[in-house]
Amino acid sequence: MLHNFPHPIPADFLISLDQTPLVVGFARYDSDRGGAQEDDRTSGNRDKVTEIRQYASTNNVPLKILFLNDGPGLTLGSMWDDYANLENYGEGDVMVCTLKMLDTRFKPWLES
Repeated sequence: MLHNFPHPIPADFLISLDQTPLVVGFARYDSDRGGAQEDDRTSGNRDKVTEIRQYASTNNVPLKILFLNDGPGLTLGSMWDDYANLENYGEGDVMVCTLKMLDTRFKPWLES
């Protein structure tokens, strides 16, 4: 997926332009179970952000990370807060959104 990427991180999609990777995407459907599922998912996502951003910096690639999530689990305030914290941690390189938010959030973020 990414040339010489040293970590085995399965992604759901990659958006590229002229062979330059722009966005690594992870699509998830979150049920309303929360609990351990919530904590495991968001801490694992933080690790992904760290490793992908390190790769992008080392290889001088303008790579961003998109977590496309949907499902009733996102209505849990704590789960949405955890995902929103990923955006802060990613310092502009990370976006979390639902399918309904794609039209209004994705394009401006990608172009920034």
